[in-house]
Amino acid sequence: MLDKIFVYLTDQSGGVAYLIIFGILVLCGIGFPVPEDVPLIATGYLIWDETLTWLPAILVVLVGVLVGDTILFFLGRKMGLRILETEKAQTLFTPEKVRRTRAYFRKYGDKIIFFARFVAGFRSMAFFMSGAMKMEYRRFILLDSAAAAISVPLWVAIGYGMGYYLGDEISQILRSVKHLKYAITSVILVIAILVIVRSIIKYERAKTEKNGRRT
Repeated sequence: MLDKIFVYLTDQSGGVAYLIIFGILVLCGIGFPVPEDVPLIATGYLIWDETLTWLPAILVVLVGVLVGDTILFFLGRKMGLRILETEKAQTLFTPEKVRRTRAYFRKYGDKIIFFARFVAGFRSMAFFMSGAMKMEYRRFILLDSAAAAISVPLWVAIGYGMGYYLGDEISQILRSVKHLKYAITSVILVIAILVIVRSIIKYERAKTEKNGRRT
């Protein structure tokens, strides 16, 4: 899915690309199963590709990251630890991970918020727990912003470096994918139509049989 979005982004004007990158980062912040570093690296490549420009891109991704983190923080504040006891939540936040995070949080306090930004698998859990444990939001966002001011430009710079050194190879791959995406889209569309038609036929058949039994 993410590769298709990336291909799509390379065809867009800057405004649309900024909006999509922002949306992806917010979703990553609240638990979308994609590492946050991936869209940040993609942003760096898109700066090299001249789809985006440096200053607006850095500002947009920073705000996107912090908005996602803020949503997660207030989810923790509002729902507390109760949500972590539900079956669905435990598929993402296992009891062992919750216990470990609570122990780290009690022991290291503010430091865990700052360093959690650099640990992809631990980040969302730590930010949720900071809200659940009623940390002051101003303190949370200050620590998170300080860490993001380091990590975000670093990942964007890595993406730019990949474009600088491997841009021609990446462009060739993207062009190949672009040729394929229309065929893939057509196949998906045909399958979707067949599924819909089949569902309608089954529904009409079941309806007819039901009416027949009533008579």
